Amino acid sequence: MLFTSAALALVADLPALASPIQKRFNNVKIRAGRDGTCLSLPPLASQPLANGNPVYKRNCAEATSWNIERGSGSITVANTAESYALDAGVNPHNNVAMKIWQSYPGATQQTWYYTDDNRIAITGGDQCLDLGDNGPQTYQCTPGNTNQVWYVDSGNPAPSTTASSSAIPSASSTSAPPPAQTPRQIRYVYGDYGCLTASGTPADGTPVVLGSCESSPSNTFYINPLSVPQLFGTNYCLDAGSNPSNGTPLKLWTCGAYPGYPQQKFRRIQRGLVQTANNQCLDIKADEPSVVQTWECSILDDQQQFQFTPY
Repeated sequence: MLFTSAALALVADLPALASPIQKRFNNVKIRAGRDGTCLSLPPLASQPLANGNPVYKRNCAEATSWNIERGSGSITVANTAESYALDAGVNPHNNVAMKIWQSYPGATQQTWYYTDDNRIAITGGDQCLDLGDNGPQTYQCTPGNTNQVWYVDSGNPAPSTTASSSAIPSASSTSAPPPAQTPRQIRYVYGDYGCLTASGTPADGTPVVLGSCESSPSNTFYINPLSVPQLFGTNYCLDAGSNPSNGTPLKLWTCGAYPGYPQQKFRRIQRGLVQTANNQCLDIKADEPSVVQTWECSILDDQQQFQFTPY
């Protein structure tokens, strides 16, 4: 039976005698019913665990392992010296991108209820873990929404004083192979065209230039629900500096903690303009067209015309 939003909101208030049998599963993958991908963090080699690290979807074979339980509790990163938990932010609402934060047991934004019909909801609230088009997020719990179905795979249940009569559902034998995240390119649409490209190994301060649009990890981005372009497969985002102004060169920088640094938000507004902080827009330097900078937004400026395009 699918839970309604009202039923999920009452989960925390159920009397003790009606509490479901709980069993904690350690070192498991949390797999999306929507497409078979799994919740994951960036590889530790590229991004050590820290507050605000983004949670995204990844091929399950390479994805992060978690600790989760049926019923109410924290969802924590497995096999780590420090405890980090899945976190929905201080005001969970629709389209909040998922992240991790230092574990604070009992904190509302870190207390999830894993239901018998495989939903993961904020305990006492109406928001569910949801796999949207741009990755894991919170969204209002909705019966029949397959974006909100999650399975636990390959786990080792922790000892329990009461045996459960129900097993964690396994993967369907007819599931399609998990697809990769959909990459996007940020393409300049005038002149000889070209795509925003990281010029060198991704790191804080790596310049972003106008380069080839030929398929490459250096010119593909994941645009999250907060309009933050994140270089695909890394924890580095487009960044216009702490005080964007005319002529500020574009670069990569470590992606900021939720809700994101203003200089890392780039949203399309009108006629191809891509706006960041201080009413600055992406701009191609007229006398040096490989240079990507910010400049005061102008709808009449052909140097500021961009598209977010999938491969």
